[in-house]
Amino acid sequence: MTKVLYAGSFDPITLGHVDVIQRASRIFEKVYVAISINTHKKATFTPEEREAFAEDALNNLENVDVMISDELTVELAKSLGITVLLRGVRGSSDLDSEMAIAGLNEKLNSEIQTVFIPTAADYRDLSSSMIKEIAKFHGDISKFLPTKAALALKNKFK
Repeated sequence: MTKVLYAGSFDPITLGHVDVIQRASRIFEKVYVAISINTHKKATFTPEEREAFAEDALNNLENVDVMISDELTVELAKSLGITVLLRGVRGSSDLDSEMAIAGLNEKLNSEIQTVFIPTAADYRDLSSSMIKEIAKFHGDISKFLPTKAALALKNKFK
């Protein structure tokens, strides 16, 4: 069984993330989505809230499991018996940073391979931080986020 792990902060999960996960679910037999801690970012939502948003957005995908992780992605992958990591890329700037991360992960565990799925054109401009900025100024974020996440973010900045 080919399994893949897609780890990220997902603060909150965007329609771009959902797109990548949906496409991965058609390629891999099992997709694990790990809500991880990014030490470079101050999270807007708790890990439990982010997990709930992801579960709600992905509940129609039977081969997708969402979990919270507070460990290195390669360690979580090893504990799940996974050797393939998934990353979504929006463009060349994403690819550069994702390649660096993929290289480090491979150095930490030489059995780990990273697969990149480009985000669909409709979602290439989306990032959680840009969407949060729009929400702070009470802009319409409904076309960027799953419904539950959009409502929570809107309420966060009332």
